[in-house]
Amino acid sequence: MFNTNGNRQSVALIAYGQNAVFINNQTITSNTTWNSTLPYIIYKSVTVAPQTTLTILPGTKVLFHGNSGMNIRGKLIATGTPADPVLFSGDRTESMYAEEPGQWNGLHFYSSSSNSKLHYTQIKNAVIGITVDSLSTNSTAKLALTNSTIKNMAIAGFVGYTAQLDAYNNLFYNAGQYLLYGVSGGRYNLKQNTFAGYNTKLPRRTPSLYFSDASSGYPSKNLKILMVNNIIWGSLTEELLVDKKSTAAIEIELSNNAIKTMFKTYQGNSNLLNIDPSFVDPLRYNFMLQNNSAVLNKGRNLSADPAFDLFLNKDLNNLPRIFPSELGCYEHN
Repeated sequence: MFNTNGNRQSVALIAYGQNAVFINNQTITSNTTWNSTLPYIIYKSVTVAPQTTLTILPGTKVLFHGNSGMNIRGKLIATGTPADPVLFSGDRTESMYAEEPGQWNGLHFYSSSSNSKLHYTQIKNAVIGITVDSLSTNSTAKLALTNSTIKNMAIAGFVGYTAQLDAYNNLFYNAGQYLLYGVSGGRYNLKQNTFAGYNTKLPRRTPSLYFSDASSGYPSKNLKILMVNNIIWGSLTEELLVDKKSTAAIEIELSNNAIKTMFKTYQGNSNLLNIDPSFVDPLRYNFMLQNNSAVLNKGRNLSADPAFDLFLNKDLNNLPRIFPSELGCYEHN
């Protein structure tokens, strides 16, 4: 209320906000569970301390303010469901930011982290979605990434430095440089993923997937890549590059993948080279398969795979996977 030339006037003010759990530069030092009752808004950072587990339940939203991120030095278990995935995204709720890359830093798994799992999660609109900087200290992968969508990254969907990653049934798309960047060696076990390098917002001159045994500032290490039943496709002529730069050993097994590439060394083992997988509408981010897709019924039978019952027996839409399956994360039932 105010006076103007002796006249008393009033203006109704409306403030828009949301009830949430606000976390500002906090370290979690005891086992903690987050649920979907309220969203979690992160300022600066949240760190999971060594030998500590953060469990995130289905439907939980973890939203990050600009230049903030999550540092995992212990264990992160984020388990969603097909109907209620766990969301990691920026905290801007206006429609213009819904698909805008670079709003927050991403998830970083440090050398002391172990046995983390991201299952039915959506990770979107960050600078780098996931960073893993070391091998596991046991027989279990440092990170198991399953049935998840990683999209709209300013730089990369996944960055690994001597990383160990098990990735099953995921969809990666729209990154400024790489969908997956694994350097200084490491171990990568990739099955039934769709890597779609179409960039409607960000120009890109690098392959969707890049692997190397070396990297500036990091020691050269052995590199092992197992890729089965994946789609690696996009707008460039080369979407998969394995770059040997040192005397470290590189072991590659590629089987039943659809790959856009100029390298004939990927021929054989039922790989399909430079055959368009016929996505329904890639420019509108629909990476399901058309009725005439060349990748229908081209998958290797993975029913005996140790991960089948947990992660591979259904596709990203929770439809049953029947072999010979489709390539990529979607079945065409």
